[in-house]
Amino acid sequence: MNQVPVSRPPSTPPLAPEQFRFWSLEKLRNADTDQFRHVNNAAIASFLESGRMELFAAPAISRLMDGLNVVVGRLSIEFHTEVFYPGEVNIGSMVTHIGRSSFEVLQGVFRDGTCVASATASCVLLQAGKPHAVPDEIRRHLLGDPSSSAGT
Repeated sequence: MNQVPVSRPPSTPPLAPEQFRFWSLEKLRNADTDQFRHVNNAAIASFLESGRMELFAAPAISRLMDGLNVVVGRLSIEFHTEVFYPGEVNIGSMVTHIGRSSFEVLQGVFRDGTCVASATASCVLLQAGKPHAVPDEIRRHLLGDPSSSAGT
């Protein structure tokens, strides 16, 4: 009984750099590689985490985050192609939806303009370990509202 593997489409659409507002640059390290000499999945997850932190890098947002914390409740990563050391990757991030205390982040890891991995993260804003409503100014910043005083 040989079964032919069923090909499933990726759960995230093909990503292009122009989709993203927030960017992070990561230099690949030899320590990021596995025994097959490609950058391992754990390193890619760390790069995505760095990209999510860029969402809150603007000084005005950092000030608003005092006493607040962001946790990831779900992270789904798709690996599109292998990445090899040495080099750099760019991580693009964008918030696609904000609820009362949670938000969704779509991300792409790019090498030489090609998306090598994509991810969706479900994040929750916490204060003292409990869900906290996303403040309007942070909401505007994350969604790219030009009236936001925080900038990007």
